Amino acid sequence: MEIKHTTIGPNRLKIVAEYKRITRQRGSFRVVVLCVAGLAALVAGIWLRTMQNPSFTTVSGNEIDWRNEQWTVVNYFAEWCAPCLRELPELNGFYQQGSARVIGVSFDELSQSELQAVITRQSIAFPVLKTESAAALPVSMPIVLPTTYIISPAGEVTKTIRGEVTVERLNEALAQSQQAVNFGS
Repeated sequence: MEIKHTTIGPNRLKIVAEYKRITRQRGSFRVVVLCVAGLAALVAGIWLRTMQNPSFTTVSGNEIDWRNEQWTVVNYFAEWCAPCLRELPELNGFYQQGSARVIGVSFDELSQSELQAVITRQSIAFPVLKTESAAALPVSMPIVLPTTYIISPAGEVTKTIRGEVTVERLNEALAQSQQAVNFGS
């Protein structure tokens, strides 16, 4: 078998080199366009998230905005949870101080009438979110009860407390969170 050698002229080499250069540029251009589009989508998503101020409905029918000029305490409880029941009077006392908003969330998915019955039986003085509203909260559903979240006026969780709380413990956690946010500013 005979091997045939062909010689490529300089013009043909220039054409091949130019073709490779152009295709590399197109590939790079596509990558740049995709990166810019992805970055734009990310920035738009972050901007949209910061512009949203979700609101929630309480069992009594009031609307609560997530971001507020006040600090917020969100407490998850259940009627079958003994520590939750022991801390309810403490949460009522903290709520009556007025140093922060207190919002209750039932861990159980209860109907409106069942939730109202729990509020009445347990003498809960602070607002409790409807079950449908609670599902959309921007805090995670706890795996331990009771769980209490301290939320800044900007709507960000600054502290998570697992277990029973007292008025003193809530005041201390709120003061620490406020100090941390003020120190970070």
